[in-house]
Amino acid sequence: MNVAAPAVEETGFGRIGRWVGLILGPALACGLQAMPPPEGLSPEAWRLVSVAVLMVIWWVTETIPISATALIPLAALPLIGAGSMREAAAPYADPIVFLFIGGFMLAACVERWRLHERIALSIASTAGGRPVALVAGFMIASMLISMWISNTATTLMLAPIAIGAARALSGGGKPDLALGGALTLGVAHASTIGGIGTPIGTPTNLIAIGFFERAGEPIAFSDWMLKALPIMLLMMPLAWLVLCWPLFFRKTEGRSQAIAGVIKDALAALGPATRPEIRIGIVFAVVALMWMFRTELVKLPGLSALTDTGVAIIGALALFFVPSGRGNGEKLINWQTAEKIPWGIAVLYGGGLALAAGMESTGLAAWLGERIAGLDGLSTFGLVAVLVIATILISELASNVATLTSVLPIVAAVAAATDTPLQPLAFPVALAASFAFMLPVATAPNAIAYASGMVNLRRMLAVGLALNIGAVILIMSLATN
Repeated sequence: MNVAAPAVEETGFGRIGRWVGLILGPALACGLQAMPPPEGLSPEAWRLVSVAVLMVIWWVTETIPISATALIPLAALPLIGAGSMREAAAPYADPIVFLFIGGFMLAACVERWRLHERIALSIASTAGGRPVALVAGFMIASMLISMWISNTATTLMLAPIAIGAARALSGGGKPDLALGGALTLGVAHASTIGGIGTPIGTPTNLIAIGFFERAGEPIAFSDWMLKALPIMLLMMPLAWLVLCWPLFFRKTEGRSQAIAGVIKDALAALGPATRPEIRIGIVFAVVALMWMFRTELVKLPGLSALTDTGVAIIGALALFFVPSGRGNGEKLINWQTAEKIPWGIAVLYGGGLALAAGMESTGLAAWLGERIAGLDGLSTFGLVAVLVIATILISELASNVATLTSVLPIVAAVAAATDTPLQPLAFPVALAASFAFMLPVATAPNAIAYASGMVNLRRMLAVGLALNIGAVILIMSLATN
């Protein structure tokens, strides 16, 4: 999730790409309508294809903000006969939207009182200044924080401290590029990896959960973690090994104290833990425990209807009641802080669901699923592998949220056509949407690492390719069961 920085890590193709999308999107959409519908497809479904093509092109090129593009179904679906206005608007108020809102408010409060910064520095300080251990410390801190906070915000917080540590190693203020690259890429990639660990770690997780619920296959907070944590925990040492390989053969005695000093000074600058930090830590811990053990809590009297969304809203409301401890009646959060959360994510999610609902109501989803499922010689496992690889590659260039929102309806159609449960097909694809490591434009954490000047494109490509291959292997091995 993201509060301090854009929650959706938009990339696109720059100004030229936006102009191309502005022209290409409507041109293709209109051009398709000049042709007759394919056999077996209704006129309404064929018109919806044009709407979907327009949205995908505008999502990829970011002709307009991707949340604005997500409003298209609200205007278009009633006009093309794919549903009434009430039916088109309903997905924008899906319960998962309020899980977004509650989670974002909790994250905003943690960032407001800098609790995440203290946790990160405390973990990094245990490395004692040893370069390889320091990379591991920063990566562990980044992973743990990004399970609950925006990947982008996590990287923005830790990258400057990592660069300072690299400068301390080399002396004279000139950063050590080998260590600096490992640290900055480590922070960025660990935040991406950590984001898959919980349902609220990144918006793509929540989008997938919403699809599962609509398909009648809800997944609990604890069940998501049970499936995602093994992949996260295996990806972390792989990333650490790939990044630290050059450092294993270097001698850096005499600089460890300088590096440890940078971390110690940053931690000392925060001072002792404040009352607000302690109180938001308690609230956040209670909410996290309720999420993880909700399946047991619903067995208690009066809690049978408790949902993950309900837990998020209860936690968010508590922030407005719990005093910060600084006097003057100040609470842990105020509305001025809360209203800065990324509301566009709610619109984006609703737009994806509205498009998917239109695909179902017009029969387009079933038609696509039958064609994909009928590919000769390709098993269900093979289909998932193709979708996972395609999703990772597309995410290298386009927003991960836009990519997943576009791919999930196709996955759902394949599941229906093959009479397969949705989760075994869609869960691997949902994870794949987060794993784009190769290009600076792939995610905001990648861009932050590249902009630091510590990493050249060749190193980012080499490391990213290794991690992308590792991600495909781990996802197909562990997430398809």
